[in-house]
Amino acid sequence: MHPAISYELAQAAMADLRHQAHRDARAHAARRARRAPTCLNVDDAQCQALFASDLQRSDTPGADVVAESIRVTVQQLGTDGCTGRMAQEFGDHPEAAAERMRWARSLLNIR
Repeated sequence: MHPAISYELAQAAMADLRHQAHRDARAHAARRARRAPTCLNVDDAQCQALFASDLQRSDTPGADVVAESIRVTVQQLGTDGCTGRMAQEFGDHPEAAAERMRWARSLLNIR
């Protein structure tokens, strides 16, 4: 075999190995991401529940009303339901949703 051809074959084999290694690494990362539970911290979960609640800014709620609203909303929708409702609102009405999120965060004193 001619040296130039064997060099090209070796280069092609190395490129195939690199490609396979990258593909394997991406597949491994994707499997790991699917297995890893999505974690919400308490502030995020409360904020999303308050966002998804029926509570309105015009209600000018106190701390006890806010806490009860969060509890009831999580009980009714679950944390995934709160997240879904929030995502839907951000998709349908992004400006209004951003304002509601700022309001919810201000009630919970989250920066």
